[in-house]
Amino acid sequence: MFEPELAATALSLCIESALSVSQLSGKMGGNHGKLIDLVRELQVRGLLTRRTDSRGRGRPRSLLRTTPLGEQFVEEYDRLLNLRLHCNDNDIKKALHQADLARRLLEKQISPYARFQEVNELARNIASTAQTSRDS
Repeated sequence: MFEPELAATALSLCIESALSVSQLSGKMGGNHGKLIDLVRELQVRGLLTRRTDSRGRGRPRSLLRTTPLGEQFVEEYDRLLNLRLHCNDNDIKKALHQADLARRLLEKQISPYARFQEVNELARNIASTAQTSRDS
């Protein structure tokens, strides 16, 4: 499963300089296998590229670099993290009340979505009837 937090961290580290998977793993910590899966996912999505560096002896190193699309992802992710939601105490009280109503419907095995659709249909019928009454 794609985890945007980990993706943004990995991509931002690879913006600064090209890193090998082991270097990236050292900077991020965590499960190495999970990081490999993340790198593959980022490559498939076009956010990260892999190139080989064959300097010196031995096996060529595989270096990871963030693509321009990956850089845009990091910028947008950071922008969204800094986005402030404006709400007041009354908004929070309303949200809690709505959550309580939804919980009570679910306890009675009634779908809140189905109930919402019923209420909308009722409101449309009332509006339609009122419009017809005004027109005649």
